[in-house]
Amino acid sequence: MGTVIAKIKIMPVSPEVEKEKLKQKVKETVEKMDTKCRNVSDEPLAFGLYAVYVLVEMEEREGGTEPIEKALSELEDVESVETVEVSLV
Repeated sequence: MGTVIAKIKIMPVSPEVEKEKLKQKVKETVEKMDTKCRNVSDEPLAFGLYAVYVLVEMEEREGGTEPIEKALSELEDVESVETVEVSLV
């Protein structure tokens, strides 16, 4: 088993969601999942809407990033969660 780096995209429910609070919730959630949070950033999309990206480091395991995606999608103010990139280290 190796170490995996995954980039996960989180879309808030609206542009009014406070960016910094959402990023903090994302970081706390990831760290509770026995994974290392390497970075949390945001990227503007259009009309005030933005996406939050989290870079996680974890041991390769069955189910991959699904448990993390599920936990993030259950956060208040989160519309959708999608793993956009996975790489072995």
